[in-house]
Amino acid sequence: MYMISCSNKQEKMLCQAWQVSDVVFMNESQSLVQSDTLQGNMQEVTKTLITDVLKKNIHVFNDDGSYLTGNAVAKTEGKWELEGKSIRFITEKEGKKTDKIIPIEKLINDTLILIMKNDQSSMQMKLILTPLQQ
Repeated sequence: MYMISCSNKQEKMLCQAWQVSDVVFMNESQSLVQSDTLQGNMQEVTKTLITDVLKKNIHVFNDDGSYLTGNAVAKTEGKWELEGKSIRFITEKEGKKTDKIIPIEKLINDTLILIMKNDQSSMQMKLILTPLQQ
């Protein structure tokens, strides 16, 4: 069951288009990416690559409870719900429903900070999002 979104203050702040403006890595010393004497600091290279990709992403939260996230190469869409200090992303592909819960560190009018825990790599990161400039 999906609730009607953008009905309270938090939901109203979330309902807009956001762009990733910065990425902060949190557990660099525990990540699987290590330095190599022949290849240099692969951890820095990996952080740069991940940051470059993520900074191209937009996240659109609509007031009907739908969302769209992605970039020019790939996108995902589905439904979203606020659950306390987290966003539940609900997608359905080929009849299979999946959901992912992403913690919110901060949500104000001009800043959304999401905590990504080992989603795309062994690195945990904070995505800092700001309203998309049209």
